[in-house]
Amino acid sequence: MISQSQIEFMQIFSELGALSRRDITQGIKLAKYKKSAQSMLKRDPVCANTLLGLLACLEHDIESMHEYHKKAIALTESCFSLIYYAVSLEKSCLWNESARFALLALDYDPANLKILDAIIKLAPLTGRFSLFKRVLPQWQLASNGEQHPCHCDFEIITDLLAKHGLVEKDLKPLVTAIGDALSETNIILRNFRYDIVTRRYDAPFVHFRFAIPDDFVASYYEDAIDAKLAAIVCHPRLCDAFSWSLENTTVYQLYDYMDRELEDSADTIRVPDPEQMKRIAELIEGVEY
Repeated sequence: MISQSQIEFMQIFSELGALSRRDITQGIKLAKYKKSAQSMLKRDPVCANTLLGLLACLEHDIESMHEYHKKAIALTESCFSLIYYAVSLEKSCLWNESARFALLALDYDPANLKILDAIIKLAPLTGRFSLFKRVLPQWQLASNGEQHPCHCDFEIITDLLAKHGLVEKDLKPLVTAIGDALSETNIILRNFRYDIVTRRYDAPFVHFRFAIPDDFVASYYEDAIDAKLAAIVCHPRLCDAFSWSLENTTVYQLYDYMDRELEDSADTIRVPDPEQMKRIAELIEGVEY
């Protein structure tokens, strides 16, 4: 049964969902929520510490975030205390840890579709598409036999990597480094998706797209990621199999709209032959017009 404190927590959590920036100066803005958390401490210390952990995450105080959430879990390990730790970790772009605590929460409520969806969303961000093998059967069971749109993706990605002479563990360090770079910034990602990009003569590759709010300068965060990636050692062929982009929300939505238009019009749109376009370019090269 949901307690009054949990209802209050959910109301606050809903209000906090609009924030897109983690900033230590937000303490003033979040003061009223901290006051609510403090008032909960005696009647529901698990809820109170969970809320304080989320608020610390939003202030970009990662050390305090871990401290409060672990205190809540130590008091009562439950689906509630575990899944909201996973939420704070995801907002901090600590995707591997987030997936770990989401899986622990799932053990308490194996048929919870919201938790299953959260893990499915996190799986690519950990570089571990093999997580699909564990959670998709549970998702299908909880969805009355319906297949998830990603039900074949583990096999597709495994085959894609194999064509480049890679395995899943080669992908994980690079994706983790992207998360680590973003965790050191004040960003909260709005959306994420991955696409399988096919090529006529070369093996396909997987492309990760990260969306950030329109009022953020994408190049700043791209530079942070590039600096982090430059400091790690990856398989030399990984760049042939994986790419990424950081996009402002409007651009991200525009590409999605264009993709849907192409899918809906697939039978009527004729795409130029790349080889013919290349030949035309060679023929007109150097011609003044």
